This record gives sequence, structure tokens and C-alpha cells, in this order.
Amino acid sequence: MKTLITALVLSATTLTAPAYAFVQVGSLPPTLTFPKPAPDTVTQDQTKVDK
Repeated sequence: MKTLITALVLSATTLTAPAYAFVQVGSLPPTLTFPKPAPDTVTQDQTKVDK
């Protein structure tokens, strides 16, 4: 039974592999866009070296 399932899986894999060659992969993953981070505000306390 184990050899039958193995043979079935291997034959199904080899038969369906050429079909995946014609699929356009560029349309499968979504295009990710990230927002630009906001700049940090500069205050007088952050610019002083020592108090």
C-alpha cells in the first residue's frame, strides 16, 4: 500500500510540474509598500551635550 501511494504521488508530481511552468509567478505575491518613517522632532534638550 505504501508503494502504491508513493508511486501515485510521484506520478502526479511529474505530471503537474509542467503546468506550473506556465503560471505567471509575478501575479502571485502581493506588492508590499511601506510608509516612510516620520522624522524625529529635534528639541533643545536633545541637542545639548552636557547639562
